[in-house]
Amino acid sequence: MLKRYYESENIKDFKELLQRSEQLYGLKHAYRELDPERNMHSYTFVQLREDVDALGTRLLSMGLAGKHFALVGDSSYSYVVSYLAVACGVGVIVPLDKELSMEDLHKLICKSDAEVLLYSQSLEKDVMKMQGDCPEVKTFINISMYEDPEGQISITDLIEEGKREINAGNDAFKNIAIEREAMSSILFTSGTTGANKGVMLSQKNILSVIHSAFCMFKLADVSFSVLPINHTYEFNLHVLGSIYDGITLCFNDSIKHVKENLLTYKPGMSLMVPMIVESLYKNIWKEAEKNNLKKHLQYGIWFSNLIRKIGIDKRDLFFKPVHQGMGGNLKIIVCGGAPLRPDIVKGFDNLGISVFNGYGITECAPLISSNCTLKNIPGSVGFVIPDNRVRIADTDADGIGEIQVQGDNVMLGYYKDPVATRKTFTEDGWFKTGDLGYMDRKGALYITGREKNLIILANGKNVHPEELEEYILENLAYVKEVVVFAPLSSDGHEVMIMAEAYLDQDFLVEHGVENAKDILKDDISKLNRRLSGYKRINDVCLREVEFEKTSTRKIKRYCLEKEAQTYAKHHH
Repeated sequence: MLKRYYESENIKDFKELLQRSEQLYGLKHAYRELDPERNMHSYTFVQLREDVDALGTRLLSMGLAGKHFALVGDSSYSYVVSYLAVACGVGVIVPLDKELSMEDLHKLICKSDAEVLLYSQSLEKDVMKMQGDCPEVKTFINISMYEDPEGQISITDLIEEGKREINAGNDAFKNIAIEREAMSSILFTSGTTGANKGVMLSQKNILSVIHSAFCMFKLADVSFSVLPINHTYEFNLHVLGSIYDGITLCFNDSIKHVKENLLTYKPGMSLMVPMIVESLYKNIWKEAEKNNLKKHLQYGIWFSNLIRKIGIDKRDLFFKPVHQGMGGNLKIIVCGGAPLRPDIVKGFDNLGISVFNGYGITECAPLISSNCTLKNIPGSVGFVIPDNRVRIADTDADGIGEIQVQGDNVMLGYYKDPVATRKTFTEDGWFKTGDLGYMDRKGALYITGREKNLIILANGKNVHPEELEEYILENLAYVKEVVVFAPLSSDGHEVMIMAEAYLDQDFLVEHGVENAKDILKDDISKLNRRLSGYKRINDVCLREVEFEKTSTRKIKRYCLEKEAQTYAKHHH
């Protein structure tokens, strides 16, 4: 528990969030973004509130009150306006990952009972194909502001029409009261069983983590958005948090442009996942080496750290070229989504950039704990946020047990899945994260492993091995048993997804081992085509004997972990 916190105001609902930001920050820029021609556009806090009101008013006039709206698209101002217009009294918003395959997207649209689809121009071709396949979706709205969507309903038209309606005295949207404890959004996470579960969050859930975050952080004035906007971490903390704190949020238009966009926007901070943080760090040293300045930089760090011990901090001056390479102002990176190596935190700190690693889970809206500007302990995931409580249950001899959470941030439950909801809460009402960890004497939380076999890739994407195993067994009759895992590389990262299979013995006899392996490889690569990119299986190996099993005939995965490590050692 931290001894002191910053002052932070509790907000009732999203409408109050928007009105408050308009009063406090008015004509300050809320968002900056680049259009497809890379021209810069800016929008103020006043404009944000006006556009949300206009779009919300129009959606109500279209008879869409109470409907579920699927939202899929690029990070943009219009995405934020769409989300907030729906959430401020029109209906339930369902943000979906634009990287999903069309098949998966279709599945989740149906599963969430969405009747309206809001989408970016970049997805237009796929969405047009879907129009026939999704009879339940009656309304399609193109939310791109810089392209002219021919023959489709466009967000710019809707906002204009909404403004006219408001001027003519339509105040239906303004007068809608928001039920802060009701379901406001449905977010899909993959469930432990492999099926996607829809996490239901209320505005109370989401605003409690924003309150907590600003109890713990003093942040910069301009921030850079690089993560997928549908993630709870990016949207709830970064997008909505920026509205709360009057931060100007600048959208990255493509992962290929991160470096040049840092130079364009010159942000003071960003939210990232370890993969991006690590590549920025590697880049600094690569540049130094390229310009024969590696020794120079090492000496600078040594000397800087020496004089910092006696209270002299010259990092801004010594490492100015490094800072200029990232726009000149970057001082804070908040990192979540996967574990971050302590040496990276230390490495950035040496150069005058603070990296704070935190921990969250979609079901907790998502924040549970974080290192912060009040205290930073590299290697830990920081301190439990003030709006929730954490306990470590069923601890072993080392004090390691399951991390369980209770508080205003904990979800309402899984959409239309009372069984899964019941399973994920303890008898006494605590949410079971399925993650293993412990707390040290200072109250910092450490994560040691995962109870639920989840594969977390370095980019923060979650892959459920069970989902892929089911998929293989359903489609390949000659595979008797299969386990999907990701061996660690020597630096402790899960590198690639592998499948280990035990095949039908008659099939083996018929084709011979080498041939059988080729057939399996071939079939898996065909199956890969139907999977979202990050879920694809990179390699396969065959087993000669059945997997070791528990008494209930479950394959003992932990025995495999050890084998996987040895596999990784021999194959790198």
